[in-house]
Amino acid sequence: MPESRCELVAIAPADLPILQTMATYYVYDMSEFCGWEFPDTGLYGCEPFDKYFADPDAHCYFVRVAGELGGFAVVDTKGSSPEVEFNMAQFFVHRKFKGRGIGAWAASTLFARFPGLWEVNVIPENRAAFAFWRAIIHRAAAGPVEEGRRPAPHLKGAIKDIFRFHTA
Repeated sequence: MPESRCELVAIAPADLPILQTMATYYVYDMSEFCGWEFPDTGLYGCEPFDKYFADPDAHCYFVRVAGELGGFAVVDTKGSSPEVEFNMAQFFVHRKFKGRGIGAWAASTLFARFPGLWEVNVIPENRAAFAFWRAIIHRAAAGPVEEGRRPAPHLKGAIKDIFRFHTA
């Protein structure tokens, strides 16, 4: 079971360079599903994550597997409408650990840690992520799950597949 070897470790602001570097792998992984061009610089860029450390309502975690960096997660409170209490702003599991239950463990642990009304937004082209989140959310939800494709105002109106659900 992943639980015995996994932990979520709060990310300190001093660890921002590590998180930002990991984010380039996150974008690289998503490029497979989203068809993004490989940059001429040879390095995928990612939005700056420092904004999460400036937000008192954001929670950044490294996923560690037997002590090794295995991914990261960022939970904030910026949903598609004001009543959303928690949003999975960023979520990444290193390829080495995919398919081993690590991502399911991390997501379920965060849903339990922050009970309330959640949203998870998925890029529509990333069907693998959609399937992952659908399975995890339906197991974690305390009640019905809303699913729909619509603009996400908090993400500059980008079209997303949005899951909305409560956890207890």
